[in-house]
Amino acid sequence: MRCCILLHLLHQGNEATLNFCLTNFTDLLALITAIRNIQYLGGNTNTTGGLRFIRQVCFSRKCGDRSDVPNVAILITDGIPTREVDRLPGEVATIKSLGIRVIGVGVTNQVRYDTIRYDTIR
Repeated sequence: MRCCILLHLLHQGNEATLNFCLTNFTDLLALITAIRNIQYLGGNTNTTGGLRFIRQVCFSRKCGDRSDVPNVAILITDGIPTREVDRLPGEVATIKSLGIRVIGVGVTNQVRYDTIRYDTIR
């Protein structure tokens, strides 16, 4: 059985930003340095935009996505969605229909569990 992991790192504020593809690194120290140099964007919590970016950019053939490898996104958030909130249920439905698995991680006390739970994400 062959195992392949293709990872990207993006973050979102008002808009999602692709920081880098983790395939750009061949050693751990360079990866850790790149992560530490990411600037905090500030702004809103655009969960919808982040999920859409993951679907359209990260999980695309152009970025190396392969149909024989499961797509898993780790969504790290510091609060409840504040932008494009009305579009979030549709984006979640689209992500689910494509078989993309989302793991939600809240990093502040502003995150409600029912907001990041994949089966009830809103």
